[in-house]
Formats: sequence, C-alpha cells, structure tokens
Amino acid sequence: MTDKTVTLGDIEFPERKVWVKTYGCQMNYHDSERLFSHLKKLNFEKTEEQEDADLLIFNTCAVRDLANQKFYSHLGETKHLKKKEKKPKVAVCGCIAQTDGKELIKKYPQLDFAFGTDVIDSINDFVYRSYAGDNKFHVNTWDRSSDYSIETQITHGTPQAFVNIIKGCDKFCSYCIVPFTRGREKSRRLKEVVDDVRKLVEHQGVQEVTLLGQNVNSYGKENDESLAMLIQALDEVNGLELIRYTTSHPYDVSDELIAVHGSAKKLSPHLHLPVQSGSNSVLQRMLRQYTAEHYLGLLEKLRKAKPDIVISSDIIAGFPNETEEEHRDTIKLLDAAQFDFIYSYAFSVRKGTKAARMEDILTRDIRGRRLREIQAHQLKIQEKIRKEMVGKTYRVLIEGKNTMKGVEKWKGRTDCSRIVHVDSTEENLKWKWRHVEITEATALSCQGKFVTVQ
Repeated sequence: MTDKTVTLGDIEFPERKVWVKTYGCQMNYHDSERLFSHLKKLNFEKTEEQEDADLLIFNTCAVRDLANQKFYSHLGETKHLKKKEKKPKVAVCGCIAQTDGKELIKKYPQLDFAFGTDVIDSINDFVYRSYAGDNKFHVNTWDRSSDYSIETQITHGTPQAFVNIIKGCDKFCSYCIVPFTRGREKSRRLKEVVDDVRKLVEHQGVQEVTLLGQNVNSYGKENDESLAMLIQALDEVNGLELIRYTTSHPYDVSDELIAVHGSAKKLSPHLHLPVQSGSNSVLQRMLRQYTAEHYLGLLEKLRKAKPDIVISSDIIAGFPNETEEEHRDTIKLLDAAQFDFIYSYAFSVRKGTKAARMEDILTRDIRGRRLREIQAHQLKIQEKIRKEMVGKTYRVLIEGKNTMKGVEKWKGRTDCSRIVHVDSTEENLKWKWRHVEITEATALSCQGKFVTVQ
C-alpha cells in the first residue's frame, strides 16, 4: 500500500483492507468483483485474511441449503473479531440479505449493515454511512427503472471474465427463491454488452467471457433482441477466443439459439441445461413448463446442430411427495440424456416458495438415498463418456498448477468445460492456450499431454 487518504463527503478514508467471502453461483462472484472495483476507490485493498481486514463482507446465496448453512456458521464466527482492537466493520449482501436483511441485523450484534442484490453498486454509500456512525441498517430496495445498464468490472487479472447480460427471473419455479432475491427479468442492450466485451478484450486482455443471467435464454426479449443475436455479434469481436453462457431454462431454448450452436465459431461446445427431474408429474409440480420428452427433443436438436456438444444438467432429488416411480423416471432420463456431468442436490425448503407450503411425506433419509442413487448412476454414464475422450485433442486454457499424488501438474479447462491435468516441465504456461491430447480419463478426471496441432 502507498500512503494516501481518500475523502468522501466529510469522512477521510485511509488505506484499509477488505475481505469478501462469496457463496453460490457465478452471479455472486460477478457481484463480488463489482464490490472490489468500487471499494478500491475508497482506498480498500483485498486481503485473504479475516484478521487483517477492516471490512468483512459476506456475499450470500439463498438457493442451496449447504451454502446457506455455511454462511450462518461463518458469520457467527466473526463475533470474536469485534472484541479485538481493530473492530472491523461486518456486512452481509446477496440473496439472504435481500430476503432476511432486517432479521440478520437484529440477530447478529456484530453485523453493521446488510444490503440486497439490486444495490450492489451502492456499496461505497453504505460504507460511508457506516463509518459516519450510521450502523445497524439494511437496504433491500429494488431498481424500478425499465433500463438495465452496467459496465463489467474485473479486478482478478485473469483472461476470463463473467459478463452479466440479464438479471432476474420471471419463471417462478415452485422450489426457487431467485425471483424474490433477484427480481424480474431485465436485459442489457446488445450494443452495450458487445462494447463492454470489446473493452475487456482490448484493455484488460480478456480472452474468454461467460455471459451470465438467472435465465440467460430470456435475454433481450423486451428489446427485440436475443441471446442468439448477441452470440453472433460477439463472434466477430477480434481477440475474443471463447464464449460461454449460463444458466439456461429449457423452455426458452429457441431454434435460433440451437442453430447458433452449430454456426458460431467462438461459442463453447458445452451447454449447461438444467432439467431438475425426469418425471413429468414432478416437473409439473415444479412449474417448469416443459416435459421430459420436450427436454430430450431439445438435446436431439442440439446434437444434430453440433455433434460434439457436451451437455450438463442440474437434478433435484426428492422433490416433495416424489414417489419411487417418479424417482425412477429421473434415472431413466439420465440414461436417455447421457449427460457429461450433473450437479445434483437433495431438495431443501426455501422459505417463501410454493414448495415450502406443500405437505410432504418424504424423509431426509429417503432424499439422501435417492440422491446417492442418482449420483452413482450418473458416474457410470460419465465413466463411459469420458473414456471416449482418450486419444482426442482439445484446446485448453491453462489456469494454473495442481499437485496430484505428490506430482505437480498443469491444470486447465477444455473449451467444452472438462478439467484436464497435464504432466509437463514447461514453465510460464498459466493463462496460455495449448492443445492437449487426452491420455487417460475416469468419470471425474482427465489426464493429457501437450501436442502440436498444424
């Protein structure tokens, strides 16, 4: 740090350190980047150590029960920091702060302020208020404007960037809290996003972007634009190497978007398309707006347009009152879909959702058993699919090094989102693109060697 002071209003901000803990989805990680970029203007520098921090921020997730539990445990552990001489400010933001900010402030004496998902960019105002003595407040108002305009902020210094293109969700699935924590759908203008990405490429060396949204497939509807149109425009950005996007809703996968998967030069041959269940009756109770047959039809179209496309998905085990037959329908869908990998979870109640009001006969043990069955079945499918990778060559962005069984190896992610480890004595490969031939593959990992492609 250099010796300097920043003044905002009548408050002086000497050099301080901020520690941020992020839970949940890529959207939250994108929001944390925005927090860092704003706080830098108030003389805050990142730290990885809680004990060194003048400001601690918990960026929370209300979607998954595990992330929820971890947050409450970690927040409780900060109580001792307020007893030390430094007495850092403690703040909570994100989804839990949006829904439960008022209760958090009352329950945790060490918590100074809480703010919701739609006011992330006002962090410096909240910090100012706190240092001016206005503690124990919460802000969770919504942005009521019809326009949604931001500029992507990154501070991590890597060639990868998350770019938010749409916020909110209009689907109101019966188990999901997102519409209540992120609001209704609003899209950025296509030209703004393209200009944003072009600046990231030209001025910050970004080579790979992931387009973000709770339902990214709905992008642009209110502006007579679409995700397919955006991908086509980004495909022409010089210097951009790879485009990814997440998360998708099957209901909004259009024929136009499917066609772009076959034609775009820079679009990743990987699509994460959450199905949640293979049972039509469960999907109906989930309010997912499609059937298992429709979903599998989408996969058929996608694979026809892009034969080497890799599909992954989300599965919820033990939705309220799920029968054994409904559970078996999900197992059957795994066989039909042939996912490359899945994220699977046992159903957990989210306060405020329709599913939370359902009477339910299932026990935690039943849900746990069904989740284990789903995961074990999927691993068998994965093992078969991954073996077919051996001998094939993939383009990989090297992200860093890992130590495996005492051996240091380079680690990267293929353009189709598979993690690969490479044993090599080459130096200075981090954030460089290399071609890797897969030499060994299991259900959970791949090993490879660097090769030269003419």
